Amino acid sequence: MIRLGLRLTLGSGREAALRVLVTAAAVALGVGLLLASLAGFNGLHAQTDRGAWLDTSAQTSPSPSSTSTSDRLWWLSGTDQFGNRAIDQVDLAAAGPKAPVPPGIPHLPGPGEYYASPALTTLLTSVPANELRDRYPGHQIGTIGAAALPSPNSLIIVIGHTARQLSQAPGVVEVGGIQRTPASCYACQNTVGSGPVLQFILAGGAVALVLPVLILIATASRLSAARREERFAAMRLVGATPRQVSVVSAVEAAVAGAAGVAVGFALFFVFRPLLYHVPFTGAPFAEGDLSLHWIAIMLS
Repeated sequence: MIRLGLRLTLGSGREAALRVLVTAAAVALGVGLLLASLAGFNGLHAQTDRGAWLDTSAQTSPSPSSTSTSDRLWWLSGTDQFGNRAIDQVDLAAAGPKAPVPPGIPHLPGPGEYYASPALTTLLTSVPANELRDRYPGHQIGTIGAAALPSPNSLIIVIGHTARQLSQAPGVVEVGGIQRTPASCYACQNTVGSGPVLQFILAGGAVALVLPVLILIATASRLSAARREERFAAMRLVGATPRQVSVVSAVEAAVAGAAGVAVGFALFFVFRPLLYHVPFTGAPFAEGDLSLHWIAIMLS
């Protein structure tokens, strides 16, 4: 019966082929949108995880190896502004020889030294010094690695000071470790304000996009229902059992569904490079953010 179902599905003329094609196209569109939504969730989490260190505060748990005040760090974080772009500025100074080091840099900058993100490095060299570079006295000793950048265009600077100098600054805190897990949604703080809110919006948008696809599938099935019922009735008249008719119907649905899923995955991987540049969270994703876990693939 499976072979008969395949023959009836693929070789019953233009009407059957059109029915399978419409159903497969609707499934492909739905799968592609679902994969894009799941990848967007993964990208949001990746951005948030990489920006977690910027949320370091006095409440941050000390590192497991921290045993004394010599393992602590003076920390002052703030936001600078250049035009309509925000620059995350972290001023720090080691309180001892074993002070924790933020991600993305090999060691703490000394007094008069700083690290800058690649995007900020480009900006510093492309505008007159009196407009931006003179705000940060000293010299740059390196760039901040991708592991500490929520987005490729993040503007971040880490400036070194002496402990005596920085400990007297207003708002400074002494920390024993660097924040490793997100305390808030850094990636979306300039858009919707919090991670759960943005996730709810993404989920609602995904549902809103998928609903028309489901309606299209239902419409295609309803339009072909009369013709399909005639064919199944003819099969019953020649002696087919209800179970055999169900097998033929399932084969048709499986063929359309399998083709749609395959095309949906292909559409996602073809258009994924374009999605990296869409600022869902207010900032573009980094390469590899829009990944898919095996659970997401199985759900699709």
